[in-house]
Amino acid sequence: MPRIRAASIAEHKVITRALILDKAQDLFATWGYEDTSFGDIAAGVGMGRTTLYDYFTDKDDLLASLVEETLPPTIRNLMSRIPTGTTPVERLRHLVVLTLEFLATEPTLGRLLHREVHKLSESARQRVAVAHQSLAREFVDAYRAGVEAGDFKRLPPGLAGRFLNDMIMSAAQALIDADDPGEALPTVAGAMTDLLFIVLALVEGRKRGLHMVGGRPRAELRELRA
Repeated sequence: MPRIRAASIAEHKVITRALILDKAQDLFATWGYEDTSFGDIAAGVGMGRTTLYDYFTDKDDLLASLVEETLPPTIRNLMSRIPTGTTPVERLRHLVVLTLEFLATEPTLGRLLHREVHKLSESARQRVAVAHQSLAREFVDAYRAGVEAGDFKRLPPGLAGRFLNDMIMSAAQALIDADDPGEALPTVAGAMTDLLFIVLALVEGRKRGLHMVGGRPRAELRELRA
């Protein structure tokens, strides 16, 4: 039996579970999800492979649990960095840049979400989707508020969410594939915001400068990261 790390068995299990998730994330970052075995993770935290099943049913369950525990607080942190009182257009721009900044500076979770989730069991994919819902809702809410304010085109129901998700996924993949995601971030964020606001903006919006010419996305990115 592994060494007791706390004053009670219940507390020990909580601490051990957190250690398992931390070690799994480290190993996924080093070796990749597919090349990291349950045995590797168990050895990393100093327990037998069979003991690991006391905490997670399989590797899919472990990855889904990792996303459930790390993604929501990450999203809350992103939201806290958006200034209060922003317009829908400004909020959507902040959401784009901050989401891509997260993927560039913390690439392990981003790689797992974009490269591995589709390979998981249906139940694990559903758990990941639920953990991701709050961020998707922020994007859709900002878009809807922009429509109501007269800044964005009104797209058919359901299309805006898919459109925004596909753009984020494509931009995220470009960052993940880059040799230096941090260095690529200004270019990718600038290209995405250019495309996003050119497509969504109405004539009234373009008069307010939503097309973002002349390198504005890079300047705004520097402001957000300051």
